[in-house]
Amino acid sequence: MYILDDNNNKIARFSVPTSVISNTPVYTADVLSLKRNSVKRTAQRWEIFTKLEPLERGANALFVLFVTKGTTDAFNIYMPQNTGVLKDRIKFSSVNATMSLSSPTSINITVIGTGFIPKGTFIKIANHSKVYMLKDNISTTGTYGIYPNVQASITGAVSYLDDVIMPVYLDSSSITGMSYSDGILMDNGEIKLVEAL
Repeated sequence: MYILDDNNNKIARFSVPTSVISNTPVYTADVLSLKRNSVKRTAQRWEIFTKLEPLERGANALFVLFVTKGTTDAFNIYMPQNTGVLKDRIKFSSVNATMSLSSPTSINITVIGTGFIPKGTFIKIANHSKVYMLKDNISTTGTYGIYPNVQASITGAVSYLDDVIMPVYLDSSSITGMSYSDGILMDNGEIKLVEAL
């Protein structure tokens, strides 16, 4: 959706195609009978592949961000939401979440007002840096599935609109400077952003 500077000002917009990938380590082996054995780890991070459109004529702020942050310092982005989510969601007056480690695959949601949050929505709980995805539609107060499993107890307001901020690193395969087409237009090609855990 957007890359943000240190003051959370929008300095670049994602352009299509944009891919959001869930990276979870999986170890797979085929035995002699050709039966497949797979083991999935609990670690998970979101990875985004996208091109960028600077929101200023010279792309100065984006250039400064990439050069100063490089691949070692995190910066913020607004997490892109699925187009179906954008079409179907209806804003609640407020949404809060609680969760205990005894049930890491679900969260307790308390809503005020009338609204709808579709499954597949990326959410973030206040004072918790990880971005999660809802596995269920939310229309009332209740317990709902979440992905990935929560690793720490959480309590707080839920961001689910176009306000889900995710800290990311620029992947080492991406350009940390600037490329120009025809000496005028900035073109970094496709970049890869990885969630800062």
